[in-house]
Amino acid sequence: MSRLSALVAPEYARTGTALLIGLVVAPLTGVLAATQPFLLLAFLGAAAWVFLVLRGGAAAFFVMGTAAPLLYLIDVRSALFGQALLALYGMALIHALYQVAQQPDARRWNRRLVFFAVGWGVVVALAERALLSEGVSLRRLVMTAISTLPYLWFALTAPRMAKGDQAHALLGGVAIGATVVAGAFLTNSRSLTEGLQGRDAWIDTYTVIGSLKNSLGLLWVIGWTLLLGWRTRGGWMLRAPLLAILLAAILFSFSRSSYMALIVATLMVYRGHSLKLWVIAGSIGAFVLFDLPEAVWARLQMTWSPGRGFDPSAETRIDLWVAAINAFLSAPLTGIGWGKFSEYLVRTGQAPIAAGSAVYDLGYAHNYFLSAFAMLGIGGGMLNIGVFLAAWRRARTLAARQSPLGRVVQAAVLAVFVASMFGEPLFDPILAFVFVLILACLVGQEGE
Repeated sequence: MSRLSALVAPEYARTGTALLIGLVVAPLTGVLAATQPFLLLAFLGAAAWVFLVLRGGAAAFFVMGTAAPLLYLIDVRSALFGQALLALYGMALIHALYQVAQQPDARRWNRRLVFFAVGWGVVVALAERALLSEGVSLRRLVMTAISTLPYLWFALTAPRMAKGDQAHALLGGVAIGATVVAGAFLTNSRSLTEGLQGRDAWIDTYTVIGSLKNSLGLLWVIGWTLLLGWRTRGGWMLRAPLLAILLAAILFSFSRSSYMALIVATLMVYRGHSLKLWVIAGSIGAFVLFDLPEAVWARLQMTWSPGRGFDPSAETRIDLWVAAINAFLSAPLTGIGWGKFSEYLVRTGQAPIAAGSAVYDLGYAHNYFLSAFAMLGIGGGMLNIGVFLAAWRRARTLAARQSPLGRVVQAAVLAVFVASMFGEPLFDPILAFVFVLILACLVGQEGE
């Protein structure tokens, strides 16, 4: 007990309070264990998290970074996924409030990045819940408030992350979480266990983990980048097997945007180290020519051939990009509305053709930036681009000061940017949260 509590609470009062808490918590724990084991697990997890947060230091940052990617192990269509996502947001809120209580006044921090990141998060949350177009209701207000919790954590915690060990712990947690998900994917991949080839291998990746999508390939590229840029003496013995797991998962995700993100992020990590850069570039070239798995070669060859041109997937993307540009031009100020892209395709007859019939069930344009401009108009689109520009400038400034953290985060931001040119990874709530965690490592590092 603190000296203040000893003054205001006599010994018998403190003893009685502790006994009362014990008498209440013990039966509650027993009832939950017998009837609601999930609630018991949640109760114990919340208690452990509060304990970690109150201890301070970097442990809570590491756990936060690890927990976010692990949500990919839960089927996104299940009720458990929604509960787990809510629990993650609750963790973020508790952590943010504690950081504010510990450091009421933030040190020097990059306001431009915070403005763009929080502004973009709030705009997306408002648009998703249709508060901007269909009116206000209590349920929508509550859901919108919950959706903005990651950005509230960012606004409150990032300016107070002046210690380098907190940022390194956060990034380390993201890398470990991504590696665990990659290991779970490889364990269940039939492309490895049964040798599936071609289109069958590609389609199988979407059944391995319940919430698998192209954004998972990007998650593994982020994990690869963070581990590759980690600066520890003798750390290669630990990092090498983890990097091998991540590389195998990236290859067998059959995500071509992830392949491109992998290459540019790797080259960015070693930019400025001429010898290492040439070694890495040569190793990538040799691997692609001689050691690339046959199933991955087949996936790449499906993209384009002299006889038939682009494959249906690539042709569909091109059609969607043109449609998204047309959608933006039809409503440049306000956009066509969140979630209205599929309806727009039907209304205007611009739905792409696949297997001889029109495909209407396409919520986005397979380009994060074009989707933002099409659905949210010029303001939302520019705010979206502003996040990347602010993050890039901040990371470049840190990298110029010889900060290893700046270089590795710069490479991760570049990977996200490249993947976003061919999909909408940041409309995925898990990967959006991971991206917010990474950006948080840039805000408060003024002293580095």
